[in-house]
Amino acid sequence: MLWGVEDHVTERFGAAGVAKEDISFSRETFNFGISGTPSEFLERFRLYYGPTMNAFDAAGKNGKEAELQQELEDLFNRQNKSGNNETTLIPATFLKVTVARR
Repeated sequence: MLWGVEDHVTERFGAAGVAKEDISFSRETFNFGISGTPSEFLERFRLYYGPTMNAFDAAGKNGKEAELQQELEDLFNRQNKSGNNETTLIPATFLKVTVARR
């Protein structure tokens, strides 16, 4: 998660010998979108996206799989900006890092 923190990124690249002035940042947005409900979209994450798969595996081992499912469904529904429940559009902002080569 620290790859989204500019100071951390600058420090990591600095440790590798990259000068601070050779690093630039911008905030970008990627829109996750499918023709399907937020719950259907979550199911794709549950089946195919490693971090979500790992979270469900750990939750299952602790008897909290249903709780995680509900929390993520609530999150996906709240973040859905499509304007309806039959399609899903969830914007995700990330830090784009560009390093100049010298």
